[in-house]
Amino acid sequence: MKQKVKIRLLPLLVGVLLASAVVGPAGAYYYCYAEWVNNYSSNPDFRDLDHNDENAQGFYYQLGGDSSWWGNYIYGDGQALERHWKDPSKSGNGIDYIYADKAHFAFFSGHGYDDGSGFAFGTSQDDFKLHYNDALWGNTQMDWITLDACRVLREDRHTNWYSAFDGLHSMTGFHTNCYDVTDRGSVFVHRLVGTWTVQPITTAWFVAAKDTEPSTTYAAALARDRCWSDYVYGHGSQGAPGTSFLYSKYQC
Repeated sequence: MKQKVKIRLLPLLVGVLLASAVVGPAGAYYYCYAEWVNNYSSNPDFRDLDHNDENAQGFYYQLGGDSSWWGNYIYGDGQALERHWKDPSKSGNGIDYIYADKAHFAFFSGHGYDDGSGFAFGTSQDDFKLHYNDALWGNTQMDWITLDACRVLREDRHTNWYSAFDGLHSMTGFHTNCYDVTDRGSVFVHRLVGTWTVQPITTAWFVAAKDTEPSTTYAAALARDRCWSDYVYGHGSQGAPGTSFLYSKYQC
């Protein structure tokens, strides 16, 4: 559950991880997607938040404005729906192939469940919760996903997400609770595309979390082997997903 406290930026320099040798095709355009929820008044499990719109918009418009990227869609509050992230092979009305999984990089900002089982929406269409068993990402197009939500990548539960990887390269999120801040999404992208520096996705996420969280917070990442050091398209190389996984948490 996100805590409603603003955090000042903390400067940090972190070494860049070495990347693998596969590079995306030059001149291609790639797509980002984002959803956010502040209004949880209809969801009995959570209280409202304030800044997830700014977080998601910062990610979406910064990355979508890059020369190699386009914004696909961004939705918030009552238009952010569980079925946008759910695979049609699961029970219900999953249409992720039209929405989140149609993009190369997807971003969600809102509440996560304390037990690490998923992330939360403000409307019950079709469910308040995207459970890890609902997800199957990358079988359309998604390569990376960031879940800016509490405890979605708990160290003791991260293996639950293995089954969601179907072409997906990596997930980034939090092991602990995180704070309801305004700018983590934009700080993240600044480090992905060279506005400030160019870093691999996992490194950029850890540094963005460090810049926007206190030291009691732990960010986390889960990736297929050979994909841990992926850069976003247009700014470095990517690995071909292997069959095993790498996980790490990082103290902010």
